[in-house]
Amino acid sequence: MTDQAESIIPDSHRAMPIELERDDTVRRAVVRIARVLRDHLEANLPVAMDGRNVEGVHQVRVALRRFRALTGLLRRDYPSTTLDEAAARARMLARTVGEARDWDVFMLETLPGLSPLGRAGINVAGLLLPLATPLRGAAYERVRQVLGGEDAEWILHLMDRLAEGALWDEARSPAGLKALEEPAADFAARHLARLYRKARRQGRDFARLTPPERHGVRLALKKLRYASEFFVTLHAPGQTAKPYLRRLEKVQAALGMDSDVLTTGRLLERFDGKAGGEIRHVVGAVSGFLCCRQVATRDAAHGQWRKFRWAPVFWA
Repeated sequence: MTDQAESIIPDSHRAMPIELERDDTVRRAVVRIARVLRDHLEANLPVAMDGRNVEGVHQVRVALRRFRALTGLLRRDYPSTTLDEAAARARMLARTVGEARDWDVFMLETLPGLSPLGRAGINVAGLLLPLATPLRGAAYERVRQVLGGEDAEWILHLMDRLAEGALWDEARSPAGLKALEEPAADFAARHLARLYRKARRQGRDFARLTPPERHGVRLALKKLRYASEFFVTLHAPGQTAKPYLRRLEKVQAALGMDSDVLTTGRLLERFDGKAGGEIRHVVGAVSGFLCCRQVATRDAAHGQWRKFRWAPVFWA
């Protein structure tokens, strides 16, 4: 029975929707959001540490990113050394989990997508897969170490405190405590507008942006998307915000090639010195192929950006 149980690959879990109520205060909204984030992270930690279901690492990465997005919003209005420490610890965990996820994408998506190079007689997977496999294994070993360690335990404990509303029991000024009673809808509108302005500012003169600059736009859009998912039910209950969220998702996806090329380039650097000229030839071919694909998708990304810029926001 034990051997059979150990042979079952655990299922990953997507986050549940966040449901806020129109009359929620900031304090109450944080409790509701933190409960969803905690449950999402807690459900996927054992899956990521097991390592056989690659979606586990992906979901942990998403959970940590969303948690960092929440703490980023709160730290702007409610300075707290606890939240500062939370951001630092979550960033370290996300970096470790992100490395494992990058190797998963490289081996399971990027390498198969390079099959057209086979027509030129370049056996990309045959040469790079044996080099990538041990690096991925080492990345997963680090994931097991950090997710089973003190930082992950500390983050979960803080999430529990946020989900119970207990974090705000820390000593703080009467003005700070009063600010927590601000309507969550006002807090949300203020920060969504700020993140929207930042994304549009970074995307100005989009056609002239370099790939790293377009990647910066994508990161800004990702923060806007997380905040939108937190607060959408305050301003657009039901399905009314779906067109905006779909437009936001599409422009992020269109910009994904820039992220893929930057990440793949960083991973390919890990192969330097691993082998001789044949590997260097393959690495060069892969880099050139991805850059050509990046150029080919640039116009589509620009088109999606223009559509996003003109899409009406749901919080105004």
